[in-house]
Amino acid sequence: MRAVDVEEASSICMGRCRAACCQGPLVLRLSREEVDDFRSRAASLGLGPVRARTLEDGGGLVRFTDYPGDRCPMLDPDTWACRIYSHRPGRCRDFPERLTPGCPLSEVVFGEDDAGGG
Repeated sequence: MRAVDVEEASSICMGRCRAACCQGPLVLRLSREEVDDFRSRAASLGLGPVRARTLEDGGGLVRFTDYPGDRCPMLDPDTWACRIYSHRPGRCRDFPERLTPGCPLSEVVFGEDDAGGG
């Protein structure tokens, strides 16, 4: 496993796969604190209310299919950048946790990227 700095990760995610992990029929699991922070940041960015299904522990689930383009509401569709990158939820910070098919970042992190850029 190799560490990837913010600049390299951004280049891979925004340039190579266009943040595929932030789009489609996916669900983002948030802790109780993250739900409140996510909602607050969305409101301050003028993104409208965040719909999060509440869990027993107070956390929440954000379904990307509930938003335009089936994307995370924090994903900028013009740049493929996360609008709250420096404050992103733990699940996003920890990604990728393993080699994931179709994810160029995981290929770099876990040493499977022998193509070097494409």
